[in-house]
Amino acid sequence: MVSAAGLVWAANNANSQGQVVAASPLPESIGEWKGTPVGVDARTYEILETKDVTLVEYAVPEEPAVLFARVGGFGKNRAAFHPPEICFAGADFEIRQRGPMTVELGGRRQRLMRLVIAQEGKEYETWYWFTANGRVTPNYYQQQWWLFSDLLKGRSMYGTLVRISTSREDPIKSQDRLNRFLAALAQLQIVS
Repeated sequence: MVSAAGLVWAANNANSQGQVVAASPLPESIGEWKGTPVGVDARTYEILETKDVTLVEYAVPEEPAVLFARVGGFGKNRAAFHPPEICFAGADFEIRQRGPMTVELGGRRQRLMRLVIAQEGKEYETWYWFTANGRVTPNYYQQQWWLFSDLLKGRSMYGTLVRISTSREDPIKSQDRLNRFLAALAQLQIVS
C-alpha cells in the first residue's frame, strides 16, 4: 500500500525480480509546475557516495520556484542519508527553525521535518523526509532502524532523502506553495 506521502516519492524501487534499482526519473511537469533539471557537480556525488541524486527546480508563473532534491542509496551505501541541516550548516546557512510537522495529503496525514534557513539576508522554507522501502519518516534514526531491520530480514536496503525548498518571502505564502507542490506530487504514480 502506498501512503499519501509515501506515495510516489521513490520509496520502494524493487523490480519484479526483487532487485533494487535507482529511483524513477521525475516528470517534466508535476501538475501546474514545470521542471528544469539542475546539474549535480562531481563533489556532491563524492560527498554523498551515490550517483542516485536528482535535483529539479519546479516553477509556476509569477512565483518563486520549488527546488526538489532526492538522494537515493541502497545496500551499505547509507552515506547519502543525513539530515539536510548538516549540509546547510556546512554551506554557511543559519538554521532559524527546526521541527516536525504534519501535512494533509489526499485525506491522510504525513509527518515531515521543517526547517527555516537563512543566508545572506534571504530566508528559505525547507521540508524533508526519509524513506525506507515504502515507509516515510521525518526521522533519520527511524529510517536507519528500518534499513537495518530490512537487512536482518534479508530485504533490500533502498531508501531516499527527499527535500523540497522555496524562498520564504512570506511565511504563509511559502508554506502554501510547498503544500500545493506536495498535493500535485501526491497525484503522481511514479512508484507503486
